[in-house]
Amino acid sequence: MNKWFLIVITALLLLAGCTANRTAPQANAPEEEYTGLTTKVAILPLKAMDSQSRYIQKILTVRDLDIAFANHNKYELIDLDLVANEFKQSGYKDVDDLEIEEMKELAEMTNSDVLVMGNITSIRSDMFAIAMRLYSSRTAELRQLNFNVTKYKAERWATLEKSMIGELDTFVSNEIDKIFNIATNNYAISNYKDAEANLKLAMGLNPNLKDAHYYLGATYFKTGKLQEAVVELNENLVKDPNHLASLMMLMEVYEQSNQPVKRLEVMEKIAAMNEDEELWLAIANLYVEQGNNAKAEAALLKAIELNPDYAVAQSRMALLLYDQGRFGDSIPYLEFAFDRFPENDLISRRLAVAYQRSNRLDEAIAKYELLIKNNPQNAQAYLSVVGLYRIQASEATDAKITAALNQKAIDTMNALIKIQPDNALSYVNLATIYLSQNKFNEVESNSNLALQKDPTLYLPYIYLSTVSQNKGTVEYNRFAELEKQAAKAVGTKANTLRRDRDNARTAANNHFRRAAEQLNSAKSRTNESEVITDINARLGRVNQLISQSSGF
Repeated sequence: MNKWFLIVITALLLLAGCTANRTAPQANAPEEEYTGLTTKVAILPLKAMDSQSRYIQKILTVRDLDIAFANHNKYELIDLDLVANEFKQSGYKDVDDLEIEEMKELAEMTNSDVLVMGNITSIRSDMFAIAMRLYSSRTAELRQLNFNVTKYKAERWATLEKSMIGELDTFVSNEIDKIFNIATNNYAISNYKDAEANLKLAMGLNPNLKDAHYYLGATYFKTGKLQEAVVELNENLVKDPNHLASLMMLMEVYEQSNQPVKRLEVMEKIAAMNEDEELWLAIANLYVEQGNNAKAEAALLKAIELNPDYAVAQSRMALLLYDQGRFGDSIPYLEFAFDRFPENDLISRRLAVAYQRSNRLDEAIAKYELLIKNNPQNAQAYLSVVGLYRIQASEATDAKITAALNQKAIDTMNALIKIQPDNALSYVNLATIYLSQNKFNEVESNSNLALQKDPTLYLPYIYLSTVSQNKGTVEYNRFAELEKQAAKAVGTKANTLRRDRDNARTAANNHFRRAAEQLNSAKSRTNESEVITDINARLGRVNQLISQSSGF
């Protein structure tokens, strides 16, 4: 009776031990929610290298491997019995003898992403060595790992967590990096189909993969999937709001998809990040095209704030304010632009009008006269004040005041010539003043001097054409008068008058042709639309005169 009692007690203890051993470890809390692709893991039957190892093989297969994977929802452990059956059907006998191609075949049979093969060897009665190989069906990577486990379950579970699951994490992480690198290489060689597939796989395995959304967005952009590109690029910007490459490509996408408002929003962010005054200028020009002057002005202010010497932005601001009728506000910018581009007739005329409309001529003249007094070498001050003298002269109703102001302007330019004899603009201004006085010889001489100093100027050619046209008009009028006289004369006197008449007509025609040549020379030296329009109008009139003065 005692014998059977001992047997029953022993059986109950064994059952209690097995039940206790099947209890999952309570210390391990579930991982954070995982939203990526699940990696399917197939573990082939573990090979026991000796009889003592069969105990660990059994307990790993029955319980421990399931427990190890239970709290890692990024992995799906394929049913071990199902895998064992697939391995049996494959005909392969020994997991240690498997080659890469055979591993690939078994991964396909088990529909696994990672195939695990291993063996167990006893080191001592309570310690066992496990050797495993991990094979990836996604990248054909193969990794060896070795670790020891004890017969004590708590230690064994901790070892499996660290040495198997931890190494599996590293293996899959490296696999993701490889897939991502393959994707970026495919993108670089314009293999966008494979780039898209690899990127989606890498992102599925690691939704937080750095810059993956950028490359997928870029791939969509290259293949014309603009809406998808916007989504992916914005996803990348959620993770990294200052990712410049994403912003630059998003700007291109919005341009190609004709979304100017969104494009400008992105451009502003890039310009602010890079402190790029040239981009702020481009933004301002786009806002002007849209008729949004307020935002254009704000963009120009940012450009000027970044680079106060940015003359193009200063000029653009000047014209923007001027065109809105904000003459007083435009003056500081026009002055800046005029200092940089004194030969620009558009700027100089806008500045003159702005002073007039703002009733600030006297104030401006006083400012420039003081500048000359304090710095006699300031050539720009001479040019500026002369422009203002000319405006006052044109507005004066008293001929004496007009003459006095013109003389003041002439004296100022001659003073500049003394200190800077090669300043071409001095001679241009003198030619302008003399033209207003109909002193054509002085106009001609100063225009020619200006061209000697700077052959690229267009204005002297316009003045020279005016002189030539005037000379032609004088000759043509003489021709008309001689023709009247010749019609009434007889004999030798009639012959002389007709000869003089023909000579006058020929001279007039030559002057008109010369005027046309000079206008064409002026036209070839400017790209300003208003100036070209004016030149074309002059050419039209001169060509009529050429036709009228031609021989019949």
